Amino acid sequence: MIHRMLALLLATGFCLTIQGCTKRAWYEGLQQRQRQECYKNQSGGDVQKCLDNVSGTTYDQYMQDQENTKKEVR
Repeated sequence: MIHRMLALLLATGFCLTIQGCTKRAWYEGLQQRQRQECYKNQSGGDVQKCLDNVSGTTYDQYMQDQENTKKEVR
């Protein structure tokens, strides 16, 4: 588990360092990682529930939610 987290942090740091990643690519990469975890950690019908939860929000919806949250806080 610690090795996975370290690898994810290093990959994220590298990605941000070279500035080749957009926010969209970063978000979609994290979603892909969550989907992989659904297959590893869930059983039977729980896999589909997990995948539905991960895939439920597109990047555009996520950004809109972020904007709405910012407006509500102001």
